[in-house]
Amino acid sequence: MRQLLTSLVSSEKVVTTEAKAKALKREIDRLISRSKNLDLVTRRKALALFTKKGAAQKFIDQIVPQFSQRIGGYVRVVKLSYRRGDRAPQARVEFVEEIKPAKAKPKVVAKTGSVKKPTKKGTKNAKTAKAK
Repeated sequence: MRQLLTSLVSSEKVVTTEAKAKALKREIDRLISRSKNLDLVTRRKALALFTKKGAAQKFIDQIVPQFSQRIGGYVRVVKLSYRRGDRAPQARVEFVEEIKPAKAKPKVVAKTGSVKKPTKKGTKNAKTAKAK
């Protein structure tokens, strides 16, 4: 189930059997509902649950904030045809809304008090710099 959760978050849709799809829908709905406050405990649980760190980051940074105003029903299960080899019923699990990329945070540049100017050749500062 952990691998299916990771695949769903990474690729935003997964094709699997109907039974696994129903169980996956229940798990991801519970996980998103519990993760809405995004405190430290939630972040640690997400990092422990997903098998890839990138999937956990995408879940925390993109998916949870996008569904924070929604009450429930974050994913849908679409029934597909039977699998060719063993006639198992197939289903696709996908998010109800298209996942939008996270907004880039602006970089904060710290201002320093003094800026050193480059020394020119032939000046007093350049000679002392070479001597050191």
